[in-house]
Amino acid sequence: MIKQFLLLLGLVGLILLVSCAPQVQCPKVNCPDCETPAQAAQNPLVFVYSIDIGQGDATLLKSRETEMLIDCGDNGAGTKVVDFLKEKSVGELEYLMITHPDSDHLGGCDDVLRSFNTRMVIDNGQASDTISYQEVMAEIDIEQHVIAIKDNIWNIGPAQLKVIQANNGLTDKNQNSIVTKLTYKDTDMLLTADCDKDCENLLLVKDIASEILKVTHHGSKFGTSINFLDKVMPRVGIISVGSNSYGHPAPETLDRLSQEGILVYRTDIEGDITITLDGNSYEVI
Repeated sequence: MIKQFLLLLGLVGLILLVSCAPQVQCPKVNCPDCETPAQAAQNPLVFVYSIDIGQGDATLLKSRETEMLIDCGDNGAGTKVVDFLKEKSVGELEYLMITHPDSDHLGGCDDVLRSFNTRMVIDNGQASDTISYQEVMAEIDIEQHVIAIKDNIWNIGPAQLKVIQANNGLTDKNQNSIVTKLTYKDTDMLLTADCDKDCENLLLVKDIASEILKVTHHGSKFGTSINFLDKVMPRVGIISVGSNSYGHPAPETLDRLSQEGILVYRTDIEGDITITLDGNSYEVI
């Protein structure tokens, strides 16, 4: 009986030795970062980069070879945005979305358009008499120009970016910002640009529940109301902000975020912020 047991034990050892030979990579145990090729195909990653460009907005959405840049910061941020895109191996830019014609959102877009072949440029159709706006529009071909409307959807790899609302026809151009929602299976992120006050009130009757919130208007005191936060129910808030004279982010806005138990990340403190979505969960770095 003992000899038979030893013989059986030897056979098991031989099988393990063969199956884990150097030319064969054995699966690892309890390795959440490891994926089989089948798993990787089913759950490709989607990255959201909130780029630290000072006071302004620039966000890159990327999944494999598909990229969308949302806003480009001001005129002085253009070179940094271009360098960041190159660092992330952006070759041809599928989409450039300009949420509204404020200079701190579109100012650097002419640099981006000169540096990358861009298939589609999306804006809210609102013109501006600023030099920054004119410089950017001079770089856009009519064939690539699209005006966003509600319920437009663009695919970012396995995720979808949906327009929740676009130009509301209001006097304050901030209230006409394109507001979008990125959805990848169980995870949503609401991107609000400079939407606050009246724009936020219009969102209250829409499907805006999201785990991650791009906090409105750089944390302005006029946005991110308790009613709005109760509707979105975010766990994480991202604030794109730099040195400014507007008081962004406002102490009262930070207090409201804190009252709701929302974990806040700020580009003026953390620098570039990376959000990784796998369809089931997310990670913020």
